[in-house]
Amino acid sequence: MEESKSGMSWIGVLFVILVIWAIFGGGFGNGWGNRGNCAYDGCNRVSNCEVEKREIIDSARTQYLTEQQGEETRTAIRDSRDAVMGQASRIYEAQQSEKIFDLKMENMSLKNNFYTKELVGGLSQQLSDCCCAFNRRLDAIECDMLKQPPALRRGDYLQRAAGPCVVPR
Repeated sequence: MEESKSGMSWIGVLFVILVIWAIFGGGFGNGWGNRGNCAYDGCNRVSNCEVEKREIIDSARTQYLTEQQGEETRTAIRDSRDAVMGQASRIYEAQQSEKIFDLKMENMSLKNNFYTKELVGGLSQQLSDCCCAFNRRLDAIECDMLKQPPALRRGDYLQRAAGPCVVPR
């Protein structure tokens, strides 16, 4: 007859029982199995209320740290947003100042052109008036130059009456 072996002998079974007893049972007197020296007093045991208190304290601390980190993050975002907006505002103001300066320069140029045209227009009008008056005076002088003076005419008349004297005209 053959014996069937399951792979574990009675020594193995005894060893497993001894390990389980050492872990969960009384142990070997050095604290195995969470019993220690005060196994029957409950001095190492923690009540459910203490565990819940510890969990509440831990969750409150975690929430406080989360809120504190959130506030620091919001402050950093606000500061960076303010810095970006301030820079954008300064850029916009610089562009507007440049546009204002360009418009002022264009306005001044147009005023100068208008003043120059007005000045030149006034000078050309004065020159034209002066030239016209000068031309009228020249015309008057030329008209007087073409006429014979009255003394010559009378003398010419007297000479003609006196004789065949010829006066050049």
